[in-house]
Amino acid sequence: MTRPDLSESDADLARHMAAADPTNKLDPPAAAAAARAAIELAQAAGRPQDAARAGTWLCGHLLRQGLHLEAAEAAAALEPQLQDAALQAERCEALRVRARALCEVGRFELALAAAHRLEIEAARAGSADLALTAAYTLGACLDRLGDPWQATRVLQTASDVHGAMASPRQRFMVHVGLCAFLGDTFHRMRDAAAPNERADVLARARVHAEAARQLLPKPSDPVHEVVVTGNLGEVLLHCGEHQRAGELLQSSRQRAESAGLVAYRWRAETSLADWLLAQGHAAEAAELALAVLQEMGSAAPVHTEIRARDAAARALCALGRHEQALEHFMVFERLERRRTLHELRAQSQLFVTRIEAQRAQWQAEQARGEAVRQSQRAHEFAERAERDSLTGLGNRAHLERRAAELWPALDRRRAALSLALLDVDHFKQVNDELGHAAGDAVLVHLALVLREDSRSGDVLVRLGGEEFVVLMPGTGAETARDACERLRQAVAGRHDWPALPAGRKMTVSIGLAFSQGPAEDLVTLLGRADAALYQAKNGGRDRVCLAGAPATATSL
Repeated sequence: MTRPDLSESDADLARHMAAADPTNKLDPPAAAAAARAAIELAQAAGRPQDAARAGTWLCGHLLRQGLHLEAAEAAAALEPQLQDAALQAERCEALRVRARALCEVGRFELALAAAHRLEIEAARAGSADLALTAAYTLGACLDRLGDPWQATRVLQTASDVHGAMASPRQRFMVHVGLCAFLGDTFHRMRDAAAPNERADVLARARVHAEAARQLLPKPSDPVHEVVVTGNLGEVLLHCGEHQRAGELLQSSRQRAESAGLVAYRWRAETSLADWLLAQGHAAEAAELALAVLQEMGSAAPVHTEIRARDAAARALCALGRHEQALEHFMVFERLERRRTLHELRAQSQLFVTRIEAQRAQWQAEQARGEAVRQSQRAHEFAERAERDSLTGLGNRAHLERRAAELWPALDRRRAALSLALLDVDHFKQVNDELGHAAGDAVLVHLALVLREDSRSGDVLVRLGGEEFVVLMPGTGAETARDACERLRQAVAGRHDWPALPAGRKMTVSIGLAFSQGPAEDLVTLLGRADAALYQAKNGGRDRVCLAGAPATATSL
């Protein structure tokens, strides 16, 4: 009697586990029901690992349905059951769900704490995929806090480090995340930034949207279909390609509805309201935005409500219903202020006291090791006369030696490498008008700026005259371009140049070349950077140009 009952019970559990497994692409409500049944059967059979695994799947299915508080609570309750070393993947998934769910309902401090714990778990596992999952999760929290710039930086940096070793699925997710964060960047800067800045953000978002669509796994997860289609549709809407944008947004909405993905449908309908407004259908846009707000009610994800309030306010204003528009705008502003408050509080209370403190400890340990290595290199550096006598930076010999040291390791890891070539704009005028002593003072001060705005692992070189090189091992094109743009702005924004008349500014033009292993030889990389520098000079100076790409920086 016992053996047949046990066999039947095992078969029943296996059937429900298969139905709950998210890789089987079932509708979230049906999968959630199967997960609950599997949990009960596993507990009754004394199989705690199966119960914990089914519990983790349940959390994910709740998140997909937009049941954010329920998902967060389920993930927290599951934590004691996930301490077994064999359940590390499930432990990480529960932390991911908890972080994503909490930031959707505005519980940002708790969300960031969960995201940080996920970072620690990923570091212990030594997995590229988990590292990117953790970066995406932290980026999503930062994005929902209202800082998509930081979100993009976090995920792009992680991609530069781990992307080459990650699975195709995880590289797909990186493109999805970067597209979403850049899309939110556009919305944050839409009424404030210059047109060329907005166009650049949209262009970058479109690259990631198209890449994600190309990499969409087959057969695809309904959530991925909805998100990828919706992201691309939203980008095309703001690029002015309204017909294709409308087709994609309608498809995203229909797929979300058919799969029971309620929260994703709300987001798609909010984007459709924007599309209707862009088409001149203000009445339909207002009707849709108001319907979404009414249906969401108190269950509204903060980010979606902000977007829906904004769409409703703009549509009502276009209809001349200014009093109603003002009501929605006031709620929109209140939500934005609350989000900003959470952002500032999280940065001061969480990042400084927890994350940054731990990172500072790690960096201090790294710095001690680096100090020993630097001391050893310093003696060799002096012996081989690798220092520029004027600025104290390395010279060409130093660049060549460091390249010879770095290249083999970069090739083995197929790691990214960026090289920036800087040239002081109108430097000859300084020498001609104020003398070579003033020119030398400018070069010495520029070297100081380079040191202040570079990482310890970067190689800083004065190549000759007013030309400088910054070699950035392990740094991808987007991260390097952002670093060069910050450097350009740091130079252009200074008013205290020694030996120059008060208020006289200096600027630099920067050519940037990027290589993703196997690394190009130094001569080739310098040549490409020089061509990009020539483009920056011809484009008006005081800008950054990436080799093989148009200039995106604008002069101050």
